[in-house]
Amino acid sequence: MDVPLETAAGGADEAQDAAEARRRLRTSAVPLYVALSNLLRAEIEEGRWPVGAQLPTLERLSEMYGVARVTARQALGVLADDGLIERVQGKGTFVASGAPERKIIQLDSDWHNFLKMLDGNLPEPLVVDPDSAPPRLGPSEGRPAPSYRYMRRVHRASAQPYCVIDVYLAQHVYAQAPAAFDTQMVIPLLGKVCGSKLQKMSQSFRIMAADLTVARWLDLPVGAPVGEVRRVITDQDGIVLYLGIGQYRGDLVVFNTTLEVPRE
Repeated sequence: MDVPLETAAGGADEAQDAAEARRRLRTSAVPLYVALSNLLRAEIEEGRWPVGAQLPTLERLSEMYGVARVTARQALGVLADDGLIERVQGKGTFVASGAPERKIIQLDSDWHNFLKMLDGNLPEPLVVDPDSAPPRLGPSEGRPAPSYRYMRRVHRASAQPYCVIDVYLAQHVYAQAPAAFDTQMVIPLLGKVCGSKLQKMSQSFRIMAADLTVARWLDLPVGAPVGEVRRVITDQDGIVLYLGIGQYRGDLVVFNTTLEVPRE
């Protein structure tokens, strides 16, 4: 039985949620219809609006989120194009039963779990500089190798692009398996090639806005939120063998870390 979404929440909670949604929409850096489609998408993917649930009318959506009807119509068009909703003539718009399931990328701080997440992912090469100067490094990141191979790539999981990444790989490491490094995910292969010579991997994370290039390759609006992860891997001598600066889709990636609580 189809369940109208308008009856899914209590009146006071619904009003409070709607007010918060309107505030977020007004402060969004992306076009209003894109921001609204992202908000509705999150409601669907988090299960608040289940499969078969009927979406509010355009008039109701316009009232709930404080936007024009044309904005609500454009937002629904985005969701329909992505297969999340379906329109039934004379009945309304419903959450689709065959909505594609998106793979959430778990960026784990644990080395083995991180490698497991990368298993099966595919790199698509965009730019290569076979003899790049050493990248700029922070004072605590390590010492540079004499030269690096630079690669800009798109990473995909289940054909879904989730990351645009700039990779600097030390030339002496690349030379050990050039064909493999050109076609495979770099970090798992680095672990196989260098093994016990690796000392540590450090990561830093910040939220940014997608520029034109990143938006194009990740299928995002310009200005959409992305997570930038800077990842540095050093050997036992403190030489930086790998530096990767990745721009990750904010709606597809979860960054996990664990802090040990010291015992008193």
